Amino acid sequence: MLELLFLLLPVAAAYGWFMGRNSVKHQELKDRTNITKNLSSGLNFLLTDQEDKAIEQLLHLLDIEAATIDTYLALANLFRRRGDWDKAIRIHEKLHQLKLPKSQARQIQFELAKDYQSAGLYDRAEKLLVPLVRQEPLQEASLKHLIALYISTHEWGKALQLTDAVAATSSNSLRLALANIGCEQLKQEEEDRASQALQSLAEQYPKAIRPRFELAELLLANQQPKQAFALYKSILHDKPQWAADILPLAKRCQVSDEDWYSLLSQLSHKHNNISAHIELAGWLLQHGSDKAAEQLLLDKLQQQPNIRLFRTLLEQRKQSTAQGADALESVTELVANYLDKKVLYSCRNCGFKTRQHYWLCPSCQHWETVEPISGIDGR
Repeated sequence: MLELLFLLLPVAAAYGWFMGRNSVKHQELKDRTNITKNLSSGLNFLLTDQEDKAIEQLLHLLDIEAATIDTYLALANLFRRRGDWDKAIRIHEKLHQLKLPKSQARQIQFELAKDYQSAGLYDRAEKLLVPLVRQEPLQEASLKHLIALYISTHEWGKALQLTDAVAATSSNSLRLALANIGCEQLKQEEEDRASQALQSLAEQYPKAIRPRFELAELLLANQQPKQAFALYKSILHDKPQWAADILPLAKRCQVSDEDWYSLLSQLSHKHNNISAHIELAGWLLQHGSDKAAEQLLLDKLQQQPNIRLFRTLLEQRKQSTAQGADALESVTELVANYLDKKVLYSCRNCGFKTRQHYWLCPSCQHWETVEPISGIDGR
């Protein structure tokens, strides 16, 4: 009898293993059935525009299955693009509570910070973004959002504290942002201190326009026209499309005829700038070269059709010929009325159009992207 018991032990063990395995499979099958049921219910709520119920149903699944996080991230991003910040926040907050690998957890933290920022909860967004500015690969993106946050709240000092972190990236847009933020901070400074700080910004961020532009304005106001003219020339060397705004200021710098003619010639012949064509024609008129001025305008019009050049030519002919002056006057007035309604600036990043210049694009929030327009109506 004892021998029979020993023989039955392996059978009992095998039976136990078999029943246990079937029990595990049964539980897994039951869990999967519940997941499918809840997922189906959630999707049904979404399809019937019952989004709040759908979110509750889908978030309940996170306690069971965390492997579908990418699906939840996509859903939260969809809500954020639609402007449903509260729904995106609820999903990302639930994901943020899960124990996940560091890379995935940081990505969710970044997405949640974006939700808070979009919803105007800047203090919460800042708290999540600050630790991420030193973490790759989210460093640059986190810096852009954090600096954008400080721009919205006009906390220029906090933004400038990120100088070292920005220097560790290769982002030119972030450097331009800090250069302009530095200029914003200097608005309340005394003139002498502002001049020194602008000089430092111009040297630290050589690709930025605004520090040089505002420094030149200060120098011109302090009766230092030569230094101001040198700065205006450096801006035009880097950004000849800014001639429409820079040339009237540079003209006040009391430069010699030779230097002024040299600058206008370079901008006109090398860069085909409309404002330079017009200024050069005016310079030729002042020096008694009426025919040369008219020929310059005609040649440039043939090469580069432009309404502003055409108006300048009409005005010149109206002054030089008494016959038909009345007819030319009416045409000139029509052209002037047409140009008065045209936009003067356009953002090269988002296409925003305006008659007023902004250092910070109101549409896409990029610095120094709003520039004078080109083309048939350009300057």
